[in-house]
Amino acid sequence: MDQNFLLPQYNLILIRYAEIWLKSQKIKIRMLKYLMGNIKNILKRKGIPFNKYQMSKDSSRVFFFFNNKDLPSAINVIKNAFGVHSLSPAIRTSDKLKNITERTIEVAKDILDRKDTFALRVKRSGKHDYTSMEVAQIVGKAVIDNFPNYELKVNLTKPKKKIFIEIRGEFTYIFSQIIRSKWGGLPIEPQKKILVMDIGRLNDLISGFLLMRRGSEIYPILIDLTEDESDIEDRISNWKEIGEYIPKNNIRLAKFRIYDVLKKVYSELDEKQYFCGMCRLIRFDLMSKILINPKFQFYEKIKAVTDGISLNNSDYCPDSIDLETLAINTLNLSHPVFTPLIGIGENRIQDLSKKISKILKKVNYCPFKPVNQVFDAEKLKELYTSLNIDNDLLFIVESGLEINLF
Repeated sequence: MDQNFLLPQYNLILIRYAEIWLKSQKIKIRMLKYLMGNIKNILKRKGIPFNKYQMSKDSSRVFFFFNNKDLPSAINVIKNAFGVHSLSPAIRTSDKLKNITERTIEVAKDILDRKDTFALRVKRSGKHDYTSMEVAQIVGKAVIDNFPNYELKVNLTKPKKKIFIEIRGEFTYIFSQIIRSKWGGLPIEPQKKILVMDIGRLNDLISGFLLMRRGSEIYPILIDLTEDESDIEDRISNWKEIGEYIPKNNIRLAKFRIYDVLKKVYSELDEKQYFCGMCRLIRFDLMSKILINPKFQFYEKIKAVTDGISLNNSDYCPDSIDLETLAINTLNLSHPVFTPLIGIGENRIQDLSKKISKILKKVNYCPFKPVNQVFDAEKLKELYTSLNIDNDLLFIVESGLEINLF
């Protein structure tokens, strides 16, 4: 963000949205209320004060009002909020042409230099006794006349500087910069609850993140496959980075350790080529038991589960086995399983990881790493139904821990 465009008279952030605008009026208003609530919550969590927030009468903009000194921190938060398309620090005045001219000259004084070319970009919504073109002509002439020694010129195609004027009903918003948001997407809505199964793959976190970007409220389930929990702090650290995007004050993840069960199955399994498929079915069986346990805040409210499977051979888990095993997930879990990364290449996933946070860490999550794995649905069903691990899984559920991230 160019601090030179963050003028001392700015006291609000004008927020635009794109995809929300395509919804019906009823859904749009609902989403905008969630968008404002999400921004409000994350500002409060970050300790960034604001004076008020509101929606324009035509539902096309959202405004948050701040003290000028808090604008840089607020911009950094709001540009990461899901549902935001772009934003601008701005000032507000009335829809009177005299006031629009005076405040635009104030902005021009701070951003224009000698021999600059400039353009006014005017938008208007509502009933007024002037057109957008008339505003641009009258105010543009006033700017040039007010700075006779600057040798300013209007250039509508490739101006060096731009001043934006949005007249919306009885108010006008004036600004000099449009900041694109980092993610776009849709605002998070609490009725769209999804369980994120994380076995240690960065793909699992990114899958949850992408569904959050589509408006889902995520509940991370950390499944520990290791013997000594050696990477647990790195995994919690990774989730804290994801948590920066979550608009809740109390963010928790639930942790379950399944190493002992996997070790037991691995030692007793003669046909070890089926171990990865068995591991996957164990994990989904565990999910089904977690989801009906009232010990956890989300029980009986989850609509779906997400999984980080991707067909790019970037993880210890063999992708082909994971893909085939999806067909028999319903053996243990009735919820739909979303796989947002399934067709995304490794380079793209790495780019997403860096865009989310440059400090996400890869972990050595699987101590077994079996080779030459195969899939056979009927054989896996037969092997799994012969296991005697139901009580073990119930014990794991009861021994689960909830960890506060913030």
